[in-house]
Amino acid sequence: MRSTSEWVSLGEAAKIIGVHPATIRNWAERGDLPFRRTPGGHRRFRRSDLKDWLTRHPPHPHGHEAQLVVQSALGRTRLEIADRHKLREEAWYQHLSEAGREAMRQHGLRLMDGLIHHLTAPEDDTGLGIAREIGTIYGRVLRSENLSLSMALRGYLYFSDFLLEAVLQMAEANAGHTALDWNDMLRRVNTFTRQILLSMIAVYEG
Repeated sequence: MRSTSEWVSLGEAAKIIGVHPATIRNWAERGDLPFRRTPGGHRRFRRSDLKDWLTRHPPHPHGHEAQLVVQSALGRTRLEIADRHKLREEAWYQHLSEAGREAMRQHGLRLMDGLIHHLTAPEDDTGLGIAREIGTIYGRVLRSENLSLSMALRGYLYFSDFLLEAVLQMAEANAGHTALDWNDMLRRVNTFTRQILLSMIAVYEG
């Protein structure tokens, strides 16, 4: 048996990898990062698995900023979802079943990882490929839920605006304190979100 000291908490794993704890949780939920649960239900990660992850995914110079943008948008999204009263006023949300909402959430986890990849490695088409794939899935889910194209687009824009706001807020907060070109970051976010949008529309037109 291996020593339990080689197993670390979710928070410790996030510090080792250098990402937000929510990102570690997303990877674990998708099966990308092995973990086990304690009797109390808490996730534990093996140091050797984290070391292997770092070897296969070397950190990008601006990876931290990309993580912050995505986590800020995710945080706003979770707040909006938690405020069910506000969301229930939206016609597109009213049309979604619980299964449809859960499907959108699950695929949204992978979408955020795709965005981080695109923000840190825009020359690699992997991130945009994920955007196209998830956009197609979103279109199929929303169409199967009998949402009109206009309602689907309203729902998409409702949440995609959080990403743009996150970039603008971080650019303002870090003005003069970072070498990162926030205008370029904003352009990359726009490119990514347009790919999702076009793939959704293609499903409705197909």
